[in-house]
Amino acid sequence: MERRVEIIIDAQKMNAFLVFHPPDGDTRGPERSEIDEVVQAQNIRFGIMEEKINAFLSTYIPGVPHPFARGILAQPCQDADIVFNFDMEQLKAFCSGKLSQSDKNLYRNFIVKKGTLIAKKIPAVEGKPGTDIFGSEVLPKAPKDKSLLIYKGKNTALIDNGLRLVSEGEGILQLEGERINVDNVLFVRGNVDVGIGNIEFEGSVIVEGMVMPGMVIKARDDIKVSDIVEGATLIAGRDIEIEAGVKGRSKTFISAGRDAKVKFIENAELEAKRDIQISNAAVNSTVRSKRNVIVVGDPGSIIGGSVSAGHAVEANEIGSDMNLKTSVEVGIDPDMRQRAALLRSQIALNMDNLNKLTQIVKKLRELRNTLGDKFPPEKIEYLVKSINAINNLNAETPGLQAELENILGKIAESAVGSKIVARKLMKPGTEVTIRDHKFYATQAYEKVMLVLEDGEIRLGGYRPEGP
Repeated sequence: MERRVEIIIDAQKMNAFLVFHPPDGDTRGPERSEIDEVVQAQNIRFGIMEEKINAFLSTYIPGVPHPFARGILAQPCQDADIVFNFDMEQLKAFCSGKLSQSDKNLYRNFIVKKGTLIAKKIPAVEGKPGTDIFGSEVLPKAPKDKSLLIYKGKNTALIDNGLRLVSEGEGILQLEGERINVDNVLFVRGNVDVGIGNIEFEGSVIVEGMVMPGMVIKARDDIKVSDIVEGATLIAGRDIEIEAGVKGRSKTFISAGRDAKVKFIENAELEAKRDIQISNAAVNSTVRSKRNVIVVGDPGSIIGGSVSAGHAVEANEIGSDMNLKTSVEVGIDPDMRQRAALLRSQIALNMDNLNKLTQIVKKLRELRNTLGDKFPPEKIEYLVKSINAINNLNAETPGLQAELENILGKIAESAVGSKIVARKLMKPGTEVTIRDHKFYATQAYEKVMLVLEDGEIRLGGYRPEGP
C-alpha cells in the first residue's frame, strides 16, 4: 500500500480532517508537501488552521482523523414574534364564560383605556452568512414573519409601523376568533357579588344575574340587570333597566343620566335625568325624575314614600291603606328646586353677613374718629378687610339674585301642563304638591287628574288617551 494523506470533509462542508495512511513497516510520518498537495487538490481555501496542521505532523495517529480546517457557520435568524400584554389563556377563559367563582373578577385584567397596549410585534432578525471550507458563502435560513394585523379587531389600531396594537377607546377586551376587539359592553354572566367585586366601567354593563347587597356598579353608558337588585348602588351615565326589580332594604341608590326602567321598587331611592318607568309598583321609595314618572301594569301603584317629577306622575293607584305617608310632587325640576334652595340660603347668608359687616365698619369708623392717630394698626387692618368683604358681597349677591329669578321663572314655566294622574284611585292621606301649592286628599278619588290652574290645584276626571 502506498503512503498517502487523505482529507475527510463533513456533509455541511464546514470541517475538514487529515488522515495519514502509512504502508506497513513505514515509520516515516507525513510530510508538509503531501498535506499541501492534497489540500490544493481538494480546493480547500478557507478556515485552514496552521497550528492544527503542525500538530498533525508531530502527533498524528495513523488512520485517525485530525481536524485542520473549519468554516464559519451562518448566524441563525430570529423569527418575528407577537407578545401580548395580557394572559391569552385567561382571556379565552373569560370570553368563554367558563370561570370558577374564584376567577370571576378576572375581567378587571382586560379593562383598557384609550391607548392601552394590547400586543406588540418583535420584528424578525435576519441571520448572517457564513463561509464553508471551500470559501463559498453559506446563506442562513430566512426568518418567518408575523403580523399583528390578524389580531386587529374592533376599536383597535396599529401604530409604530405595525409594531404595536393599541386600544382606540375605553372598554374591555373580547376575542372573536383570533381578532381582539375592545368592546364597550361588559357582560357579567351571573351575579355581581363579592366574587366579582364592585364594577366601574367606561361603557355599558349587562348583568345576567342579580346585584347582591353592598355591591356598586358605575357605568359611563348603560346598566342592564336581568334579575333583582338588592341593597346595592347603580350609577349610569345614560339608561338603567332592571328587568326584575329593586329591593332596597333602605340601602339602595339608583341614578340614571337619562331614563330608568324597573319592574318594581321598594324601600329604595331612584332618580333619573329624564323619565322613569315602573311596570309594577313603587313602595315606600324615593323616586325623582326631571320629566315623568310613569307606573304601569298590575297593580301599577305608588304606595308610601315620595315621588317627584318635573312634568307628570301617573299611576293606576296612588296612596296607602296602611298609613304610609305618600307624597307626590310635579311642576318643579328636582335639580332646579335644589339649586333654588341653595341660592336662597346663600343670598340670606350674604345679607346677614352684609348687615353684620356694615355694623362693624360703622363702629370702627366711629372709633377711628374718636382716637385719631391713636387708632390701633390692627384695627385699621380689620377695617380694611371688613370693607373689602362688603364690596365682595355687594358684587356677588346681585348675580345670585339674578340666577334665582331665572330659575324661578323656569320653574313657573315648567309647572304649565304639569299633572298628577291616578288612573283608577287616589287614596285618602295622599299629599300632592304642584309647584308650591299643596293638596291633601281627605277622601278617595276615582280616575282623577290634578293640575295647577289660576294658582290653585284643580281636580278633574281622567280619561285615557286614544279612541
